[in-house]
Amino acid sequence: MKTNRFVVMLMVFSYLLSLIAIPYLPDEVAIHWNLAGEADGYSSKWFGAFILPLAMTWCLLLMALLPKMDPEKANDEKFKGSYNMLINVFALFFIAFHVITLAYNLGFPVDVGLFVPIGVGVLFIVLGNYMPKFKRNYFVGIRTPWTLESETVWDKTHRIGRKVFVLMGFALMLTVFIEGIWNFILFLAITLGGVLYLFVKSYLYFREEQRKV
Repeated sequence: MKTNRFVVMLMVFSYLLSLIAIPYLPDEVAIHWNLAGEADGYSSKWFGAFILPLAMTWCLLLMALLPKMDPEKANDEKFKGSYNMLINVFALFFIAFHVITLAYNLGFPVDVGLFVPIGVGVLFIVLGNYMPKFKRNYFVGIRTPWTLESETVWDKTHRIGRKVFVLMGFALMLTVFIEGIWNFILFLAITLGGVLYLFVKSYLYFREEQRKV
């Protein structure tokens, strides 16, 4: 699988945005925000302007290379389109966060703390909708000892995983209405709860399959 031209264009666009913004950024820029959405970590403007484009480049290159190292290469081609779409979504997420970060440091009234639950929620919803299309592999999807052992368990887990991830996505977006530490606690509870449920569910599917043998 190869990263498509759309993703390459987004990566180039992210670097161009940084170069355009550099002359207008203050010498110190915010690169980290606390649970209240307040900036609490700073760096030089050059580091701050390029950290997200560099992180985006690294992550997307890794996503493009991982399929080449997958023992289940025969399955990779079966969901190539879905995987490339997933890469596109991650690229758009990085670009959106990059634009919001630059806008904040340029003095525009943007709420960075609002982006995280909404952005991650959208990622979960998109990922959930593509889950049933993922075939058994070692780098993307719900990878438990039992899904990797059985194609049937993989398929069943990912079909229910679609519903769970979509529900998690909407629930994460609703956390924007909760302030303070409880926002973070609920965010973690939703994420870990959904992951734990699917982990246990994959085991139960495996046990059910073993009983039929």
